Amino acid sequence: MKTVLRITSCLSVVLAVLLIYYLIQELSGGMSVFEIDFIPALITLIIISNAVLGFYLLIGKLKPMKPLLVLQIVIIIPTCLLLYEFFLKPPMGCS
Repeated sequence: MKTVLRITSCLSVVLAVLLIYYLIQELSGGMSVFEIDFIPALITLIIISNAVLGFYLLIGKLKPMKPLLVLQIVIIIPTCLLLYEFFLKPPMGCS
């Protein structure tokens, strides 16, 4: 279980960094911080808190527990789908 927990923790940190990178790209493109809606901001905070939790698990500040593994997996799956929508899916344009 420790190996799986380390893998999910690393994945949580990497996904959060990618999401923050995309957010910084959007903000540098002319979007204001005040234009972000409540739900996307809440989702971003959940993903960042999951990354912090994963980081604490990696450095040994938290004990590995099965509920933490389940929580990380539940957060990682929608995060992967969200990042797929951002980076890999081509934008739909009007022609």
